[in-house]
Amino acid sequence: MKSARRENARWPVAGTWAVVLGLAAAGCSFAGRTGGPPDHAGDVAAGRVSAGRVCRSALPRGMELSCGTYGFGDLRYVCADRRHDGARCRRTSQVTVRNPGRATVYVSYLAGPRPGVREEGPRQAVEPGGETTLRPGAGRLLFDITLRGGNGGPSRLEVVRVR
Repeated sequence: MKSARRENARWPVAGTWAVVLGLAAAGCSFAGRTGGPPDHAGDVAAGRVSAGRVCRSALPRGMELSCGTYGFGDLRYVCADRRHDGARCRRTSQVTVRNPGRATVYVSYLAGPRPGVREEGPRQAVEPGGETTLRPGAGRLLFDITLRGGNGGPSRLEVVRVR
């Protein structure tokens, strides 16, 4: 016979996890927002990386945020036409990002020759106002760009150019 007290003890634990997951989702929901309507609306709607996209993180020091998932969109291909039919897309060869914040941030990328094979690129420090270009290498797919703050405060990365 189950005790009513034991059965009710599970609900606070489940409620705690629901609150934690809800707060995490709410914090990440701001990741892809820019100040106003972008001039690259076709790319945004298609979920593709484009100039002006922003990745924001408020994660604690030492934790990385996936900018491909929370802010930049699909990094694998660049499409010349807003219709994004497969014939007009090519592999992303480089993405230039800027640190518009007030603290140094650290970025790296994940790339590989095919889906399922991912290798991490070198970690690079980007000073406030500075830019860096991430290149996955010839014949490789760019899967993700990661952002890690240096001081534990909010961090931002903005896409400047995509090729």
